[in-house]
Amino acid sequence: MKNTIIYLIGHYGVGKLTIARAIAAATGARVFDNHLANNVIFSLIREDGKTKIPERAWDLIMTIRRQALVAMTELARPDASFILTNALMDADPMDRAAFSEVQAAAEQRRACFVPVTLVASDDTYDIRIPSPEREQRLKMTDAVGARKVRTTRQLLPVLHPHHLTIDTTDIAPDQAARMIIDHAERLA
Repeated sequence: MKNTIIYLIGHYGVGKLTIARAIAAATGARVFDNHLANNVIFSLIREDGKTKIPERAWDLIMTIRRQALVAMTELARPDASFILTNALMDADPMDRAAFSEVQAAAEQRRACFVPVTLVASDDTYDIRIPSPEREQRLKMTDAVGARKVRTTRQLLPVLHPHHLTIDTTDIAPDQAARMIIDHAERLA
């Protein structure tokens, strides 16, 4: 895989980071998990995965994400590939901007842009959300709160010709990764 940007989008606990790591292991692509940016701020404000995050924190996080996109477009090797992860909500203007900015970075790099929506069953989310690894990475660990988000906030609908949707309920992360890699390779 060369000069490809894969954007994994899904609710908390769907397996975005795990699948991103599997794609990276198979292809050499670089992972920019949303928590690389989030945790710069979360670690300073002592985010616990349950308390509402102050709105101002998201402005600061977007600044970090934008700088990462600048590094991808201006400093990274032209053949480098990236996997980004995020929970993007339809009603959130900042999430719409985040998607547009990643798409613009792909265009600036003349990269193959592959947005992927990941979904799972409610039971799957409920099992994955309260894990110790999620807590350690300052991710949402409140299964009830995460279910409320899933039922009240829809994911950003992706209208892009390269878009792919994968249900992660009954497939292993390596299998989902292979599906995404195969899809991206067909587009190249």
